[in-house]
Amino acid sequence: MTNLLQCEGLVLGYQAAKANAAGIVAPFSFELKAGEVVALLGENGCGKSTFLKTLCAQLQPVAGEVTLCGQSLWGSADATAWTARERAKLVTLVRMSGLVCDRMTVREFVSLGRTPYAGLFDGRSKEDEKIVDEAVSLLELENFTNRWVNELSDGERSRVYLAQAVAQQVKVLLLDEPNAFLDIPRSRKLFMLLQKLAKERGMGILVSTHSVEYAEKYCDRIMVIEKGCVRCESANEARAKGLLDWTEA
Repeated sequence: MTNLLQCEGLVLGYQAAKANAAGIVAPFSFELKAGEVVALLGENGCGKSTFLKTLCAQLQPVAGEVTLCGQSLWGSADATAWTARERAKLVTLVRMSGLVCDRMTVREFVSLGRTPYAGLFDGRSKEDEKIVDEAVSLLELENFTNRWVNELSDGERSRVYLAQAVAQQVKVLLLDEPNAFLDIPRSRKLFMLLQKLAKERGMGILVSTHSVEYAEKYCDRIMVIEKGCVRCESANEARAKGLLDWTEA
């Protein structure tokens, strides 16, 4: 499988940590391949959100390099970085706590996913509308496309956020606790959809979650951040290799 994201010697943290090259997570390497779903697990505050923000260029690492589809995420002396517009066509981070504009309908919000592809006057083509329709259908939003997003329940809104990302047609999808507000049936459907997107569209999906059972059942690999260290194993071997011991402490 093709590597979509490649991390080498990555040290996670914030700018203030650069003075002594110390981070909240020790150096590690990781690759995200096309067609796979990787679960990101760990206790609150361990660095999961920091990692996700680093992978979409919202936050620079303390040290190390990340390449996106073979090109540097930030650029360096000998490498050119993706522009913001190019990057938006390749990777996106979906957070369930995102801000929503007042008086924006579900369909209008999902349509924002097509912004990186828009022309000078931000028009929507027939192809854009078709892609938005597909995203709405995948997330089963047809019955409330004309409702205001800010009036939806947390669970409904989380599906709208994901639909916008699907409409964006990125290669790398980063999800920060997408099932936090979903009930069990919706959570199961979500993880099955992630499998479908990865396999059928050749996407690489990294999903931060506290749902260990879904990670083991629906994901290809499990990545754990624990006590400043990162480990990653196939989902069917993670428990036997001790990656999930912390969940039983």
